[in-house]
Amino acid sequence: MLRFLSDKLIYWFMAMISARKRLESIESNVLPSMFAGILIKDEKWLRKTLEETLPNLEKKAIELALKCKAEGICSENELLCDETRIRELFKETRSKLEKEFLVRTGMG
Repeated sequence: MLRFLSDKLIYWFMAMISARKRLESIESNVLPSMFAGILIKDEKWLRKTLEETLPNLEKKAIELALKCKAEGICSENELLCDETRIRELFKETRSKLEKEFLVRTGMG
């Protein structure tokens, strides 16, 4: 129940701030927080994060970047809104979490 409420609070908070701030927050807070306390997170959490959370978050980050560009909030060459860089950031995050998942499940 607590996890559900914290997820809802995050989504509510994210809706209250600008697209640029949300994109900055995903990069500087949300992705790094996935590794905080990873030793106490179980395989179920890792699987859900890899299969659902990361893909959805990546899609949202790209949508926010496109929105920022369309509204002129980010310049065309600004790294924050660079789709290739965003995809690479998520690829690196996914790779690190996959390695942890494989170690935990005895497949690595």
